[in-house]
Amino acid sequence: MKSHLRKVLLWLCVWCCTLSVTAQEPGPYYLSLKREIVYGGVGLGTLGLGTYLRSQVGELTLMDLNIREINSFDRIATEMSSPTADKWSDYTLYASLGISGTLLLGRETRRDFLKISVLFMEVMAISNGLTQISKSIFQRPRPYVFDEHWDPIRILSSNDRAAFVSGHTSESAAGTFFFARVFSDYYPDSKLKPFIWGLSIGMPALTGYLRIRSGNHYPTDVIAGYVLGAAVGYLVPTLHKKVFRRPQKKMTPNPNF
Repeated sequence: MKSHLRKVLLWLCVWCCTLSVTAQEPGPYYLSLKREIVYGGVGLGTLGLGTYLRSQVGELTLMDLNIREINSFDRIATEMSSPTADKWSDYTLYASLGISGTLLLGRETRRDFLKISVLFMEVMAISNGLTQISKSIFQRPRPYVFDEHWDPIRILSSNDRAAFVSGHTSESAAGTFFFARVFSDYYPDSKLKPFIWGLSIGMPALTGYLRIRSGNHYPTDVIAGYVLGAAVGYLVPTLHKKVFRRPQKKMTPNPNF
């Protein structure tokens, strides 16, 4: 829990510092203090609530579980276990989060990189917060706990009961869809767009497959995590586009004066 709180505090400090130095340069996005306080508050609120709920998960033993409660579509995941897939799912997640750094290569995105960074932090905070809340509400046991070698009286930890939704998949999708959305908004005529979107759709799908193959998640965990992360990663920059900005009233002189 302490590590989650440190992440929350670090995110808050970086977000505030970045927002304070971000200027409204020409570009597809518009940031305002009032709106960013709302989005930032949602991100911090969901992170804080998710962290608290995860700390309140009660104790449960393997004897209290019944594999028959797992639907037939998901049950295949209980037969899978791969440390290699587990390790590679971390690598694909890191790549998904780091891919937005390539925006520094473009002149226009490099000019607005502080603004883009604010949006990225909002995306990751909201996505991670909603993921943690979901894990706390459903408390779904991970597939690996049904391994025949597990002691039936073993107490399951909070992490052992955090299958739904897949955090790796949701964060991977949030990172790649954010990257593709931002790239498309800054370079709408780029010939790289099909490749960018193909990569952005495929990377979280690969991450999700590896999470299933490793025995950490069921297929429905991955599907739900993908949808959640993709929605947040796409919608946050979209809602910051200047077309959503409220037009300012212009002052015109009164001819009667």
